[in-house]
Amino acid sequence: MKVDSVDELLKTVYLKAGISAFSWGENVTVTVKAAEDGESIVEVTSASKTGVFGSVVDMGKNNKNLKTIMDELSMELKKYPKISKISPEPAKVTSIADEIRKLADLKKEGILTEEEFNAKKKQLLNL
Repeated sequence: MKVDSVDELLKTVYLKAGISAFSWGENVTVTVKAAEDGESIVEVTSASKTGVFGSVVDMGKNNKNLKTIMDELSMELKKYPKISKISPEPAKVTSIADEIRKLADLKKEGILTEEEFNAKKKQLLNL
């Protein structure tokens, strides 16, 4: 199997397999995409160079080639550390006034006492 071309933008490799005793040859496409969890999604497709006729008489050669490609790619990808594509969310900025409003709501609901509310309010206002 030989690399026919590589499309860096699409992250796709186009391979060509030659004619053998069991196959009329095939065109293989391998595409690697990033998943949200830092994993890779690999798509491999194979098509006989001779169309339907070739796929009927390939005796499973295309499937063997696909399995070989996936096995080799899997072993190669295991060598690399998992990289998280998801960046942490930036800290939300709230104003002191917003914090005091939240505390006032907690006081109204009876979750905070008047003393707790005043102490936290002073802390927020640096008094």
